[in-house]
Amino acid sequence: MRDGNSEPTPLSAGGYERLRRATETYREDLVLRLGAEVGLTPAEMSQFEPAHVTQRRRGGTELCFLAVPTDGREAYLPDGVEHDLRKYVTSTGIDETERVLPVTPRRLQMLVASVGTRAAETTGREELAEVSTRDLRRHFARTMLADGVPPSVVMRIGGWDRIESLAPLLDDPSDGEVFDALSPAPVDGGGGGGRAGGGEADRLRRVVETARSVGSALSAVNTRNEVEQAVCDGLAESDQYRFAWVESGETDARASLTAAGVDEGALEAVRQSLAGRGADFTRRACDTRDVQTARLDSLPNSEPGPLAVVPLVHGETAYGALYVALDAEEVADPEAAVLVTLGRHVGQAIAAAERRKLLLADTVVQLEFESSDERDVLVRLSADLGCSIRLRGVVPIEGRSLLCFLTVREATTDAVFDELQTAADVEHIRLIRDRGTESLLEVALSAGSTITSLTSYDGTVSRFVAEDGVARFVGEFSNETPLRDVMADLTDAYPDTELVAKQEVERPTRNTADFRASLVARLTDKQQSVLRAAYLAGYFEWPRGSTAEDLADSIDISSPTLHQHLRTAQQKLMTAFFDDDTDERASSLNP
Repeated sequence: MRDGNSEPTPLSAGGYERLRRATETYREDLVLRLGAEVGLTPAEMSQFEPAHVTQRRRGGTELCFLAVPTDGREAYLPDGVEHDLRKYVTSTGIDETERVLPVTPRRLQMLVASVGTRAAETTGREELAEVSTRDLRRHFARTMLADGVPPSVVMRIGGWDRIESLAPLLDDPSDGEVFDALSPAPVDGGGGGGRAGGGEADRLRRVVETARSVGSALSAVNTRNEVEQAVCDGLAESDQYRFAWVESGETDARASLTAAGVDEGALEAVRQSLAGRGADFTRRACDTRDVQTARLDSLPNSEPGPLAVVPLVHGETAYGALYVALDAEEVADPEAAVLVTLGRHVGQAIAAAERRKLLLADTVVQLEFESSDERDVLVRLSADLGCSIRLRGVVPIEGRSLLCFLTVREATTDAVFDELQTAADVEHIRLIRDRGTESLLEVALSAGSTITSLTSYDGTVSRFVAEDGVARFVGEFSNETPLRDVMADLTDAYPDTELVAKQEVERPTRNTADFRASLVARLTDKQQSVLRAAYLAGYFEWPRGSTAEDLADSIDISSPTLHQHLRTAQQKLMTAFFDDDTDERASSLNP
C-alpha cells in the first residue's frame, strides 16, 4: 500500500491509534470507528438506526452489516465496532428506530476535527490536527486493500461508485507484478499452462514492457501532437506491433495525421477500407471504453491481420482512438486490458497537454454566461439560502472530479452543509474558514454544475458568482476548442443558461524579472531571508536536508517565529504564482 511505503498520511504509522486515544467520550470513539473501520460518511452516520444492523451467515461464518439508509448499500460492520455500537445504544437508551447520532453531518465533522486537534497537542504529531472524516474513510479503504480485499468489494461496501476513487490508495504495480497477475499458474506435470500457453505468456510480458516504455516516454513531451507521436513511435518500433496511428475523432479534420510504421499511401488505403465497412470504430471504442477489433484487408504495402482500436479517454472526455496493427493472429483479453490501460495514460497525457496549452496561450476565447438553472447545484444553493457564492479556484482531482474552493456569504455554515450534503454530485465538503455568515469551503464536485461542464472541454473558469439563484460565469478556452460543442452541451444540460458575451482576449506578457519584482515587493526583508535560507538549506527537498529546528537555530530565531515567517512568505509566493486575487475580480467582459 502507499500508506507507509510511499506517501505517509495523518493516520499512518500509528496515527489512527493515537487519534482514538485522544477521544474523551464513547460517542467520539464510535464516530471515529464508523468512519475509519466501517467507511461511513458524516451524512450516513447521522441517519442510521440500530434497526439497520443485520447479521448474515454463510457456511460457518457469521458477519454483521449495516444497511446504509442514504444509498441502500450494506456496509461491513466488524465485530468490535458492532459490540461498541450496541454498548453505546444500550447505555444511552436509544430505541431501535431512533437515530444513533441525531446531529447534522457538519457537527460530526467538527467532532472529528476537535479530536484531531486534541491528538496533535498530546502527541506532538501536528498532522493529526488536519484529520477529517474523509481521511477516516480513506484509512478504511487503505486497511481493507492492504488486507487483500479486492477493490471491487471495497467499492461496494464503502459506497464508491468508480474504481478511480480508490486509485490513489493503490500502489502502482511493478512490471513483474503485472506479468505475474496476468500470466498463467503452473499446471501439473510441466511448465507453462494455465490461462495462456508459454508463447502467449512471453508475448504478454513483451506487451507489458512495451506499454511501460511508451508510458515512460509520455513524461518527456509537452504537446498533444508530441504525445500522439511518441505513442505511435513506441508501438511501431516494438516487435509486437507493425504500425500505429491516432484518429482524433474531432468533427473538423486535423491538418495532419499522427502515425508511425506505415507510409502515407498504405495508411490512407487502410483508413478508406475501414470507413467503407459502415462502422465508426473510434466512436464505438470511446463509447464502450474498451478495445474494438477489426481485420485488415489485403492492401498494397499492408499485410492482412488484426487491428486493435484503443480508446483514448480521461475521465468523461474522449480524445479519439489509437489504431494498432498487431503481428499476432488475434487480440487476447490480457493484451486488450494492457492496451486499455495504456489508452487511459495517453488520455491523461493529452488532457495535461491541452491544459498546459491553454495556460501558456497568448490569446484565449472568453465566453460569459448567465444561468438561473437550478440543475446547477451552486445556483440552487444560492436560490434556496438567498446567499452569494464566489469561486476562488478549481483543482482537477480523481477522474474528472473537481475540487472547488468557494466563498459563501450571507448563509450560515450549517445551512450550507445541510444543503450540499443531500446533493448527489457533491462528493465531499470541508470547512476551511468560518466567519459566521461568511465561510470558505472546499467542495468536490463529480458533476451537476456548469463549472464541471466547461472544464470537461479543458477550459478554465476564471470567474463564477451565484447570487439569489442567478449565476454569472466566465470560461476561457483555446482557439482550437470546438466552441459550438461547448455551448450546445452546456445549454442542453442547463437549458436556463444563455451566452452573454464572447471575445478573444490577449494575456499580458510576464517575464521572470516581472515575477521576481512583484514577489520582492510583497515580501519583507525577514521573510525573504527565511525563505532563501530554507531553500538553500534543502528544507523544501525530499527528504529534507534541514528541519525547521535546524533553520531556527541557524538564523537564531525561535521555531514558532520561523514557522510564521515561512508560512507567510510561502503564501505570498503562491499568491504571486497563481494570481489568487480572483475572489473579488470582476469579469473582463462587458455585461
